[in-house]
Amino acid sequence: MTNIVLIKEIELTTNTGFDKDKEVNKLFDGPFRTLLEVRLQNGAVLSRHKAAEPITVFCLSGTGVFHAGSDLEDTQELRAGTLITLDGGVEHEVAATPALHLIVTKFKDK
Repeated sequence: MTNIVLIKEIELTTNTGFDKDKEVNKLFDGPFRTLLEVRLQNGAVLSRHKAAEPITVFCLSGTGVFHAGSDLEDTQELRAGTLITLDGGVEHEVAATPALHLIVTKFKDK
């Protein structure tokens, strides 16, 4: 038995190696956290939404902009290596400029 679970070996590129301008894949769904891979290209936008739980967003590659708040008034530029956190229930939106590859972690109570 091992304590390590390999989820996926992720290619760190924003190449257009996928068909859609927006792609969200669930990588892991456990009792305390969910991991999502988000790929946006061609200036795609992940429209305004909110998660009930706190999240972190880690930019693997590319560039984009993260907006948060009731009027999306807070802005953070995203580039490879950017790591941000957001409280649960906060509205947010993500736009690729022109392509973006993210890992999002949703933290659960149970």
